[in-house]
Amino acid sequence: MIKKSRMIVAGGLAVVVATAGIAVAGTTGADLNDANVVSKVTPSKLSKKKFSRVNVLLGVVNSPDSTGNEDANAAAERIAWSKNIKIDLKKAPRCTAPIANGTPTAQAKAACPPKSFLGGGKATVHAPGPACTPPQADPCKVADPVVSVFNGPGPGQLRLHTFSPALGPASPIVDARIVRANQAERRQGFGQALSVPEAPVTGALKITSFNAKILKSKKVASAKCKPKKFKMKRTVTYFDDSRESVSKTQKCKVKRR
Repeated sequence: MIKKSRMIVAGGLAVVVATAGIAVAGTTGADLNDANVVSKVTPSKLSKKKFSRVNVLLGVVNSPDSTGNEDANAAAERIAWSKNIKIDLKKAPRCTAPIANGTPTAQAKAACPPKSFLGGGKATVHAPGPACTPPQADPCKVADPVVSVFNGPGPGQLRLHTFSPALGPASPIVDARIVRANQAERRQGFGQALSVPEAPVTGALKITSFNAKILKSKKVASAKCKPKKFKMKRTVTYFDDSRESVSKTQKCKVKRR
């Protein structure tokens, strides 16, 4: 079993809503969540043979959970992408500065080399409650953290920094790594993956969306239009060791000379 030994995000808020948690018998984390993957490569009109710089948006979406059951939270995440997309972090300097959870975005950027900042996005955090099932989920939204992506601190690593005034010191930093696709993924045409072996623990709260765009201007992401589509596959592991995978494709067009 995956141990729940990591920091609880928004500890104070989790205490407030913890009494809303209800154990659901006979269901798994995968049963309790409606997982989706977010992805987009721009521009989508590209050379068939030559890799060109692109923006790459990656993210996840989860269903708001009216029960507050922790098993519906992700313990680990992995997003794999097809071989016609490449991310090469060696092309950017690394930020090795120590950055604590809860550091405001501006302070985190000031602590890092400017070119180590690769892009950003946003997240959403919900609390459980009777009104927290779609489409009435907004009353239970407790935070909209800003996500910032920094290269480092080590080779092949990404620091996904978040900050929200509502979460304050509990705004987490998510450690991720760009890795080679595993054997099963390579058989399906994937080349690399974003691996998050320890997703933030949220207690009764739930991260219902999390995304970030690696910017074309940072020169670390490239793609070509062969074949004429991009593939993304998200594999999420829950705290009860159940798993589920969801995939998405995006069409691209061949750029003529």
